[in-house]
Order: sequence, then C-alpha cells, then structure tokens
Amino acid sequence: MTSSSIDILIIGAGPTGLMLACQLSLYPNITFRIIDKNSSRTVNSRALAVHARSIELFAQLNLAEKALAQGKFIDKMSVFIRGKHRCSLDLTLIRTEQQSLFTHYPYILFLEQSVTEQLLETFLNEHNIKVERQTEAIDFIDIDSKNDNDVQVILSTGETIQTKYICACDGARSIVRHKLNLPFHGRTYSESLFVADCQVDNAPLGTDQAGVFLASSGLSGLLPMTNNRYRLFGTIHEQNETDETISIDEAAHLLKQRSEHFNMNVHDCSWISVYRSHHRHITKFRYRNRYFLLGDAAHIHSPVGGQGMNTGLQDSHNLAWKLAYVLTYSARDCLLDTYHDERSAIAKTLVNTTDRAFAFLSSTYWTTRFVRLFIAPILFQFIVQPLFIYLRKFRQAVFLGLSQLGITYRSLNVYDYGASAGNFHQNTPQPGDRFPYVIFDPCHYHFVIFERQQLIKVNQFVEFIKKEYSKMIKIHDSYEEKIPLKLEGAILIRPDGYIAYRTNVFDIRHFQCYFHQFFPTEIM
Repeated sequence: MTSSSIDILIIGAGPTGLMLACQLSLYPNITFRIIDKNSSRTVNSRALAVHARSIELFAQLNLAEKALAQGKFIDKMSVFIRGKHRCSLDLTLIRTEQQSLFTHYPYILFLEQSVTEQLLETFLNEHNIKVERQTEAIDFIDIDSKNDNDVQVILSTGETIQTKYICACDGARSIVRHKLNLPFHGRTYSESLFVADCQVDNAPLGTDQAGVFLASSGLSGLLPMTNNRYRLFGTIHEQNETDETISIDEAAHLLKQRSEHFNMNVHDCSWISVYRSHHRHITKFRYRNRYFLLGDAAHIHSPVGGQGMNTGLQDSHNLAWKLAYVLTYSARDCLLDTYHDERSAIAKTLVNTTDRAFAFLSSTYWTTRFVRLFIAPILFQFIVQPLFIYLRKFRQAVFLGLSQLGITYRSLNVYDYGASAGNFHQNTPQPGDRFPYVIFDPCHYHFVIFERQQLIKVNQFVEFIKKEYSKMIKIHDSYEEKIPLKLEGAILIRPDGYIAYRTNVFDIRHFQCYFHQFFPTEIM
C-alpha cells in the first residue's frame, strides 16, 4: 500500500546523489527523497581530485570557500621514469592566468571524498533534508508504462512510495541498472589498483607536489593530502594479484621499487584498499522516461586524471535543473532527453580517453612498455615540459581538458535549431559552451546584455522577456554589473551555466521559436 507520493526519488547518497539533492533543494515546490543503503557516509578519503568546474558548482551553493579551506592545492606534477625525474608541470603558472582561463578557480584541489560528502550533506541538513540511511530500493513497478506514469518503489523498510522520476546514483553495482537489465558495455582491466593513505618520510616530492613513477614492473604514485599525509597508489599485475587485499609493507615495497627511492619510510596507514578498475558505460542515460542514471551507475573508468567523481557531479548539475523546470514550469519532456544527449557523449569520450591513457601507463606489452620507458622520457623532458612552461595556449589547453572547464555541448543537434540569431565574431562563445568566468544562481536562466547600441530593440526584447518569462529569466546588464567580458549582443545562460541562446539582432519572434521547443508558451 502506497504510503507516500513524491516527485523524485534519489537512490544513492554518494557525491553524485548528494549534489543532485542539493541542487533540487533550491526549488521549494519539488518533493523528493534521498535514500542510501549504508548506515553512514564514507569516512575514507576515496576520490581526491576536485577540479575547477566542480568548484564552480560548489560556488553556486556557497560551498567553494569551505572546500578550498579544507583541501590541498597541488603546485606541481612530476613524472619519474626508471627512477629519474623527467618532467615537472608547474601548476602555479595556471593560477596567474585566471582571467584568460575565465574561471575564479584555476586550481587542482585535493579534497577527501569524506569531506566532500560532509559539505554536501550539511548543506542538505541546513535545508531541512535528511538522507534516509540503511534504506534500499528492492523493486520497481511501472504503474502505467503506456502513458509513462509514475513508478512504485518498494523499499527495504517495507514502505512503498510512488514517484514521478527515479535518479540512480547508486554506483557501479547499481540496483536500478540491474533491475532494468541495462547492459554495462566495456571491460575490466587485467591489473588491479591499490590505494593507501599514509605518512611518508623522505619522500622525493615536496608537500604540494604530486608524482608518478613509471617502471618496468608497473605504475605507482604519491599524491599529497592534508596533515602531512600522502595517497599512495599503484598497479598490481595479474600474476601478482591477491584476492582483495595487500599489506602496507607490500604497497610500500612497490612504491620504493618503482621510484628507486629506497630510503622512503611509509608508516601510520589510515586506509588501504585494492580494487579492479573498469571502463564501462550504458547506452541510454534516460530509460523508459522515468529512470535516469548518473555517475558510476552510468559510467565507470580508470582513475587517470581524477575524472570520476567530478563527472558524476556534472551529471547531477546537468539533470537537476531540467527536472526542476519540468516539474515547476511545465517544460516539455524533450528537455529531459537532453540529459542523455549531452552527458552520454561526454561519458563515452571520457571512458575512451582515460582507457587509452591507463593502457599506456600500465600495459605489459613489450612495445608499449618500451615506448613508456625509453621514448616517453625524451618526450616529457624535451617536448611536454618546455611547451607547458613557455607556451601559454598549450598550458591552458591541458588545464581546460583536465579541469572539465572545456566541456562543451555545442556540437549536439539540440542546439542546431535557432539557438543563434545574427552573425558573430568567431571568438564569441557559442550555444552549448560554458559561459566563462561569471557564476550565476542555479535556479534561473540569465539573459546577459553586452550590446551598447540598438537600444530600442534591446529594450523591446527585455520588456518581452520580463512580460513572458519573468519567473524563469533574470536580466543582467554586463556594464552595470561589471561583468569582465567584452562580447557582442546578448547571451542567454542556462541554470547550469551553459549557453542556451545568443543574439545580436534581438528578434523576438526568433527567440520565441527557439524557446518554444522546450517551453509551451504561445508564439506571438
């Protein structure tokens, strides 16, 4: 017997589920619940890297300063091959280029996942929302699959709830994905990975420096953490694998062997784990209209570049406002389809690129190992490092890719119909691009006016928006608000910070035709 009815059920309270809940909590008329099978949030460090785009999401929730205060900035990334230092990338150079990178957060921040979850859950608690722990979803029943109506969810507590949408944020072993029989395409790597949080004396790195050590026996690394601790990691090849465990002495031995720094002293280990790495993704991020899969439930990949948790956070950010606008403003259902269109393309690209990178770093094939150990040192030392130091465009391209600031949806068909009115300079941001530098509130569209001429047409356009869409769209004058960008015309920014529409002709009918695709407003 149904005991409650809600708009959205979030299954899983890791970073992805918590971010989704935080974003939805900003919409007071939406009813949702978030459940998790575990008795408490993680107390282990787990995912460490929080990239610039994710810090921007925290900024929308007024959590960025708290995250920065509790994390560790990485000043330098170094590569050692066969015991010799071959390359260092000075990340402090990036921080001096804040304006040209168009972000307030040109950092790589190491923040323990336990702290990330604490920040997000505290935000929820402050909004009177509690995570329902030790609660699992046991089964799902579509009430009327023909008309795409609600879903009944049977919980482990014995309760049955009715919901319009289910958001699966329940990780790589997702019960939702399993119950829906969705294939998880990809493969499992032959190598396992160990991770450990320890104190390290006589490390060959500074306390703000990350290091990777490549050797014939495999890959290891050191990542600095707060309180003078380090994250140790490394590959364990198939012939040396144990079932699920490795001792800290064995992990320390692999690190010393691959770095050829045998005087390191690894001690006071607070957490150690061994896991198999995969690269997999589902083909549909939206299923039967009512089910959405996010984060590791939809895609998993190697830990190269620290992209996993960050990608899950972006999934949540992309979906939350779309669900909210369908439920709050009666947006057309096709708006929800764009979640799959946009995020599945990103996931596929990420899975493929991290797979190639991990394969190169860990492969035991003799040809790959020869290139890694004898060709790569020359490339790193004489090409990559000089390019990073002396060529700003190269340096920024590396950072934009790693930080996820460079993600764009511009090539997708959803933006091909009428999303741009007028002729623009080639450097003007396009629909589908992230709007640079400025962070607006995540509950509205934002129409930013740069035009200093055509004032009559601009004013008519603004009055139209105020009359028809005042609850959805906020108006901004770039000059009055001192927005540090010099662009032409005007740009409409989505709640997640990506550009929806641009114009320098201020044709009201053109805008109506575009907006009518997603919102059922009468065309005038």
